[in-house]
Amino acid sequence: MSLDDLIKQYRQDCFDLDDQKPYCSDDLLTIYANEAQVEACRRGQLLRDSVSPICRIAFLAGAETVDLDSRVVRILRAFINGQEVCEISVDEMDCYHPGWQFQERQDVPQRLVAGMTTGKLHLWPRPAADGELRLTVQRLPLKPMRTCMDKPEIRPELHFALVHWMLYRAYGREDTDMHNDAKAAVALAKFEAEFGRKASGRNEEWVRSREVGVPGPLA
Repeated sequence: MSLDDLIKQYRQDCFDLDDQKPYCSDDLLTIYANEAQVEACRRGQLLRDSVSPICRIAFLAGAETVDLDSRVVRILRAFINGQEVCEISVDEMDCYHPGWQFQERQDVPQRLVAGMTTGKLHLWPRPAADGELRLTVQRLPLKPMRTCMDKPEIRPELHFALVHWMLYRAYGREDTDMHNDAKAAVALAKFEAEFGRKASGRNEEWVRSREVGVPGPLA
């Protein structure tokens, strides 16, 4: 389904068909459709990638960190010079290699240390030469849908379920004739049946930071 198809399906499902004065404009429904795909990817872990530019990160000799694209939810595999590199939490690193952050040794990095600087991975040891980190990741959509012919990145059989989120958001709008908590709850339940319940942002950060010192997700 294209963005245009998603909007048309939404309008048919909730009878929001007035071209002159719809309850939700196409611009607002575009926001809801993009939001739906992001929510689906967060809940269902739907997009895995090893070929996009965000999966190749160049670094210079002596670099302390590399930047991790904000669309990366989780690192699944990592390689430097064809050799696998392990991601590890800062707590584990401090336990197994005390003082690692202040060591002057330079070599091919063997560890990617997570949970120390938001949006970055620390390299250990620091690289002795320029190189490239190759990743396989779970990620969010690379770009939002903007034009009517743009399509979601997730698999085609899942496109229709995105409309449930659009309905949920539309029925949940306050101060409109369309507001209906019961219908919003039904739409959300249908969305969750396809993509799962939402984890909190704290849970997601717990996974990203690999906080083994904490016994489980926080909330």
